[in-house]
Amino acid sequence: MTFGEVVHYVTQPRGWPEPVRGIASLLSPFHCPDSPSNNSEHLSNSYTAKDFQVLIQSTAAGLSALAELPHYGGERSTVPLWSQLLHSLSNTLSPDVMILEDASFIMPRAQNVASQPLNLIDGCATLLAAHAIFSAPRTHSNTSRTISRNVEDEDESMHSADSDSSDGSLESLDLPLQAHMLSGRGRRLSAVVPVLLVADSHNIVPLMCSTLYQRRVWGIRQPVVGLCCSSTGTIATAIFGWLDPDQSEEGHMPAAHLALAADIGLDSSMGVFDFTDTCSAINLAQFILGLRTHFEDIKGSISIEAVDSLTPLHWRSDLPDFETQSGGSLDERVASWTHQVHLETSSSQASSSCSPCTPPLLSDTALVPYETVSSPLLATVVENEQVHGANIRAPQEARATNVKGRGPQPSSSKRSSKRTSPTPRSLSEVKTSTSSRAPSPYPFAALSDTGLDDSMTLSNWLFERNAFTVGRIPVQSEELAKKTGINTMVELYDKMTAFSWSDDIRTILLNAKVDRSVSGMRTDLCTMNGLNSQFTPNDVPSLEDVELISSKISNLLHAVTGARQCDDIAKLQGANEADRCHEWDALLLNFFHPIPSQRDVLLERHLNLACNVAADDASFALRAHKVTWEYQDLCLEQERCIPLTRETSCSWEQAAAAQDQAMQFSHDIRHRLLMGKFAEVIADHSSKEPVTGKCDAILVIPCSGVTTAMLQRISSIEEKDKFLKSFMLVQDPKPDKLDTSMRETPHQIEAPVGHPQNTISGASLQVPSSSCVPESREPNRNQLHNPFLHHPDRNQVTQIQEAIPSRDAPCDEPSQQNLLLPVLLAEYKKKDESAISTSMNKMKTYLVSAVTFLSKLEIIDKPVFGLIANGTLGAVTMAWMTNKQIYVMERNIRHYDIRDPLQALQFVSILPRLARHGLDLCRLLEKQLAIIDVKELQSRPWSKLAQRQEVKRLAAAQQTRSEEAVAQDRGSDGAEPERI
Repeated sequence: MTFGEVVHYVTQPRGWPEPVRGIASLLSPFHCPDSPSNNSEHLSNSYTAKDFQVLIQSTAAGLSALAELPHYGGERSTVPLWSQLLHSLSNTLSPDVMILEDASFIMPRAQNVASQPLNLIDGCATLLAAHAIFSAPRTHSNTSRTISRNVEDEDESMHSADSDSSDGSLESLDLPLQAHMLSGRGRRLSAVVPVLLVADSHNIVPLMCSTLYQRRVWGIRQPVVGLCCSSTGTIATAIFGWLDPDQSEEGHMPAAHLALAADIGLDSSMGVFDFTDTCSAINLAQFILGLRTHFEDIKGSISIEAVDSLTPLHWRSDLPDFETQSGGSLDERVASWTHQVHLETSSSQASSSCSPCTPPLLSDTALVPYETVSSPLLATVVENEQVHGANIRAPQEARATNVKGRGPQPSSSKRSSKRTSPTPRSLSEVKTSTSSRAPSPYPFAALSDTGLDDSMTLSNWLFERNAFTVGRIPVQSEELAKKTGINTMVELYDKMTAFSWSDDIRTILLNAKVDRSVSGMRTDLCTMNGLNSQFTPNDVPSLEDVELISSKISNLLHAVTGARQCDDIAKLQGANEADRCHEWDALLLNFFHPIPSQRDVLLERHLNLACNVAADDASFALRAHKVTWEYQDLCLEQERCIPLTRETSCSWEQAAAAQDQAMQFSHDIRHRLLMGKFAEVIADHSSKEPVTGKCDAILVIPCSGVTTAMLQRISSIEEKDKFLKSFMLVQDPKPDKLDTSMRETPHQIEAPVGHPQNTISGASLQVPSSSCVPESREPNRNQLHNPFLHHPDRNQVTQIQEAIPSRDAPCDEPSQQNLLLPVLLAEYKKKDESAISTSMNKMKTYLVSAVTFLSKLEIIDKPVFGLIANGTLGAVTMAWMTNKQIYVMERNIRHYDIRDPLQALQFVSILPRLARHGLDLCRLLEKQLAIIDVKELQSRPWSKLAQRQEVKRLAAAQQTRSEEAVAQDRGSDGAEPERI
């Protein structure tokens, strides 16, 4: 399909077309960024690429190291590393810049309306640096405002948010939908005009066309600047766009012109950059920094009056242009279009809408021909990342937007006639719905937990795998401590997560090289004192770890800056499901370094989930009640061991809630046993359980040669493949799927990589409406499943003061020589208390599965750690197996707010320790390899996939026997009677 674009391939630096020659001159290595302007408040006007050199070099080194690592079945996402650089550079364009990542935008109409697919509506931009126009806070005088009010008064009303008469609510922007390009629903409180556009080859062309058409609506004549970046590579290509100056003909869109380098060879003077080449990346930084004047020109050109005065341009693919459609009456066309919109909306509700609602461009050439952009430079790459915020302030903080025109007005008849389209959507709804992170891979993770009743619950899932949750509370009972290992694990957790400040840390950080853009934050960090006095000197990180952190301190501080900006935009526009995943991913990628050849951070990978142990254990029902009583004793002991003080009141309340839950478990199991349906209930649960889950990130230690040694003991190639799929914890990005599993499936036809967009399959779980436990005994699960409720090292929940202001490589085959040992698993959610229990539930399934996997390798009494991120808050949890019982630590655990540089430093200090822990697991596995019986692993598999395959095999064998018996009976009935 074509959007009417005309592509100009440029062969030399002076060969750029006239409409973009001025902006393309910024590509020259001799170009210097603008001199400082009169705006003394925005010091970024004096920034040059040298001020970001540390981040540039670190990004280049990180991407180069990433390219050397095995792919393990799928190309690695490079977005978390290079997006941090682009985000930091774009933040200097203006004090009013809004930076959105993984933003959903409206596709433009096709040049031929008749060929427009009805479901081709949304695209996904990797990053947008934009200017935002906000509506005015509603004042008491707004209700009596009339149309005759002069423009000056309206401008003052629109942008003076400090007015005492403001009631806190906002007026809607009175603009046609054609003036907006971001997806969303509801009334519009703001409009976003992108200035710098970053997207993959699937989305860059429609993104630039939509931006060009939106600018035509606003009367903005400046060219559009875009960067085409691969989500799994390191090449960025500059593309410039403009529209024909003449108005489009009736029923046709104006031609969009795109200019880019004809040669794919690396040449920064032609706009082809490589993030892994320091010189090339510096030139890219200089180019972006040079866009400041371009940003101010666009900002100054924005005029609401122009939107009203210009001829309407119907460019959006989600709005019908009934005047240009043919066939059938008007009512029939409206009814047909409404029906199609309903179908598309209903089919996409289960997924996050940032990814295109249809197969991306180039994925189906028969349906969507795309001959006009056939350069290898625009190779098909699937990419979906998350939305981040920008450095903006709420209107109540007097955020003035330099807009020429008027504020909100009552609709006139002329303006009403232009708004005969569906209800516009607010940017806040855009952000809450545009996420590359899919919903829960299995429905029960998001359901309220009703304990161990007959329904499908997370508690039942854990119980049927011999798993319980505990608090980070040592016990006094030696018998319980030995039986559960709780005291040993609490001590290990404390050593892993403790942190104390020291003069040596301050000295090393002050002497480290740091970018000027974050040097002030480094100074603030190093001048903090009197912190963490409850820790001992033994909690101070090793000098080796501090040296590693100091070498990447700029990366840490840039992540802090990004987290703060995202939090600002979340407060104004609402949080996004994938809020701040790039910051967390970047911290993991930069600071998890066991040794250069043995460290790995895998993003968005499928995990085999643990099988239902109870379903295959006939004796489970006999000891189930005893198990719940023992768990009740443990919860009671932990509750007793908490001193009753004001500082520990929250921990005590959590422990009391856990005790109530343990009592409910005993009641539920007793009721199930009395009803005589224990085995039936477990079998029903097992048939509905998910097979795999998708983890946002997993830190692993590759053990070289282990898998090969194990496979040498299996003779059949078919059995080897089956063993790899059913035994290994970490699976390829596209594992085999079973019809009965509740899974995430790619929304796009192409294989997703990085942070893909998925939907939930049609399978669902039946949830009973009541519990057999009396309502008065219902435990407070808000206390149980919220790891952020109480910080063990502080008197209240973690918070900060409000004043804290390579070239693309082909995909390799998964290595069969490396077995991946899990060290830490991560699950990200937006900043929303309602999502905490869901993310914690998912984390429990991942941790239990990881610990079960290690136990099959004869690795027991060794923990696996987890990271649950709720916006900028990240809690570190852990799980382990002792005496065939699994314990997940979910209460009284430490958490960190990465908006605070000290807490971010505390968090990253854990990662080198985790790396050494992972190396210890690897050495232990090498010792255990000789005694591992592969045949036993095959006969007694640990994963749900293997259990499901065995169930199918037994069912098929039973059916075969039944058919043979029926055939034998029919044969005997048809035989002639014996003669006497």
